[in-house]
Amino acid sequence: MSKRRALCSLAGTWLLFVVLIVGCAGGRPLVYDVDVQPRVISPNADGVDDVARVTYKISRQCRLYIYFVDAEGTEYRYRDGNRRSPGEYEALFGGAIEGQVLADGQYTWVVEVADDASGQTERVEGQLAVTDADSSGPELQDFTVFPQVFTPNQDGINDRIAISFRLLEQAEVEVYLRDKEGDRYPVGLPKTRWDEEQFDLEESPSKVALEPGLWEYDYDGGIDLGASPPADGEYTVVAVAIDQAGNHVVKEAPLTIEDGGLPLGEIQTVEFYPTVVPLGGTLHLTVTVENVGGVAIRTKGPASGTTYTSRENFNTLGFYEEPGIFRVGVDFEGNTDGRPYTYRWQLGRDEDLEERIIDGQRYLYLLPGQRVTVVGHITIIDEPPKINPYYWAGLVHEQVRIVNDRQDPTEISIGF
Repeated sequence: MSKRRALCSLAGTWLLFVVLIVGCAGGRPLVYDVDVQPRVISPNADGVDDVARVTYKISRQCRLYIYFVDAEGTEYRYRDGNRRSPGEYEALFGGAIEGQVLADGQYTWVVEVADDASGQTERVEGQLAVTDADSSGPELQDFTVFPQVFTPNQDGINDRIAISFRLLEQAEVEVYLRDKEGDRYPVGLPKTRWDEEQFDLEESPSKVALEPGLWEYDYDGGIDLGASPPADGEYTVVAVAIDQAGNHVVKEAPLTIEDGGLPLGEIQTVEFYPTVVPLGGTLHLTVTVENVGGVAIRTKGPASGTTYTSRENFNTLGFYEEPGIFRVGVDFEGNTDGRPYTYRWQLGRDEDLEERIIDGQRYLYLLPGQRVTVVGHITIIDEPPKINPYYWAGLVHEQVRIVNDRQDPTEISIGF
């Protein structure tokens, strides 16, 4: 046989092989070897016949539909137009459709496929009985969100919301915020007396298995961890509870976020004078502070220009520490008062600040980008622990953190 005839023969054989393969595939149904086992399920989370195994094979690219039809003809969609490539597949059906376990009864199961290219559709069906089903969802009662206007900016006013509910049976619970676009913001874990190790967080950092009882979530918008909170706007607080059988219940409440953001002030300049002070004399301080963040920061007195004696502190003057406020403070070597930054002053004068009335109370705020000058005086009437102690300034975000610590330490000689 010539070389040319051999090549032609080989090509012909290969073409015949390809035609046979295509012919075999073309003669095969779109969906075949379909089976559902067992034919009777009892979806009640007792571990016995809770799940039906649906197996099938696909011969060509197509769309898949799996649904169940009850005696009245109502369809319950389990798979609805999912794309499938050729291959062998398995689906585990636990009795729940869109968070609701099917009621006891006889159902027709249908596995249907559609080839978009040719328009061809095929279906296989059979019978499935559901018995002893747990079709009642978990009870989630007394769902509350307070307050419903939330200002996560660490000013100490409406910085957190409490989300609470009573769960009447064991369930997996997830709580989150949902904006108008449908984006989700997880709330995190509930408050508990146990360690976080009790929770299974592999699937979601906010989805946890909870026992029956009263549960509460303390949500700050993530700002305590240094993250920016969700943007100002209208939200829905959503709690979803799913029991072991697959039933779920959803509770919702509205929430408004306003004035949210990370507060940030910064000391720009510090000056102590004079550097030699006789006993009974007065040490003076001038500090400039700027709001370098994106939200207003709250402050309160004593007013700039207030004079302390060395025996006094902000408490003795009646200006007690308050969560969320910013104040300029002065500390010094040998401080035995029991608290840092014994002497504190308001950021600027009242007329420099924005006044806001919240729940009938008057508050003062330094606006973003605004810079103010703080003047303070300390009359030294007691002998200091050291003859030449260092004094320094700081910016205190009370009960949150010291924003600027030990700024411009200056040695002051106390004469006595």
